[in-house]
Amino acid sequence: MEKPADTKLDPAQVRVCLDEIDAELFKIADSDECQRFHAETQLTAVLLLLLRASSLMRPLLGLFESLEFDAFDAVLRAWEEDWWLAHELRLSASADKAAAWLRGENDAWSAKIAVLVTFAKGRGHPGPTFGRDYGLLSKLAHPTRTAAENSVTLGGIRKGIDGARAEIAGAERNNVERIRNAVYRLIWLIGDQDAQFIKIRGDIKKMPTSEKFLAEYDKIEPGT
Repeated sequence: MEKPADTKLDPAQVRVCLDEIDAELFKIADSDECQRFHAETQLTAVLLLLLRASSLMRPLLGLFESLEFDAFDAVLRAWEEDWWLAHELRLSASADKAAAWLRGENDAWSAKIAVLVTFAKGRGHPGPTFGRDYGLLSKLAHPTRTAAENSVTLGGIRKGIDGARAEIAGAERNNVERIRNAVYRLIWLIGDQDAQFIKIRGDIKKMPTSEKFLAEYDKIEPGT
């Protein structure tokens, strides 16, 4: 299948960022507070979720590069749900929910979007879109007519039907930014030191590619 034409996304750079993130998170996991994920602590819960977010980014990149957009939204939706929960459980006020999640209690895996919206507004975000984003991802992650028509378009590309590739040009452009935004938010959630967050004693200086990505990302919004 033809590769997506793009100049804004560097998959190799993103993979280096993910390698740096994994290395730093595993180093933090060696602390007494986490004990390589054996300690039942809030930090352990957050690190587990952050590592899953990093792991999910890898197949997401592969799906983008292969134009297998049928599965792209489903994986991105899983990534979003994981990131939202990591965000919520990093809040000091979420200690009880983190403990419930570690015990595997029903519904503890689902983030409370209202909590994240309140946090973002407190940071000065003019209009958090968590709820809208969730709805848009669900449209293509579930067997809706939109999702089925998307599958027909992708089938047309595989069959070489004229004009089929042009139908996904907008999705290609959007998916570039969706990946970049996901990488930014993952690095941000690891490094941000808001007073409401539990401490994650990572060292961004030991993640030079990630630090550079964070500094150069051109759509930073307060409270993301």
